[in-house]
Amino acid sequence: MPLVFADTPDQGRQQYGQAEITTAAFWPSVDLAELRDVMRIDNNVSSSRLYHTALESAAHVNAQLKGWRMAAQQRGMDKLEDAADEADKINGQAPQVAHYRRAVYCYAKALMLEKWADADATGKSGERADAKQAQADDYRREAHFAVAAIMGRRRCDAELI
Repeated sequence: MPLVFADTPDQGRQQYGQAEITTAAFWPSVDLAELRDVMRIDNNVSSSRLYHTALESAAHVNAQLKGWRMAAQQRGMDKLEDAADEADKINGQAPQVAHYRRAVYCYAKALMLEKWADADATGKSGERADAKQAQADDYRREAHFAVAAIMGRRRCDAELI
């Protein structure tokens, strides 16, 4: 008997109109297929759920960087790509562009982990929920570091005890 798989040619593809997130012209677009690949988000996450989570994440990053963007635009910067001199670019791209995408990716992954963690949190499921929350915290920290890198701030926060 031949093996039959339940996948389709469209499995893992974004729905029409939901393949990328584009915000203000200043910010680079976010390709959701790349987000899915980089953050290892499997096809159990619907394209619609990924789209809306990434949209929320991009809005959050843009809000965090609003003051920085406005100051950069006053200095004559038309887009984030202009933030780096040619000598500072990596593979022809300003590092800030990679930091922006990383921030959006990490916030999106953190949101997904938190949403999944709240389902049936008893027994072993509760332990998995705790592990997912710890992962979500790690992704939020990485997103914070990426936003700080764009603004040229240090990654470390200190508290007085």
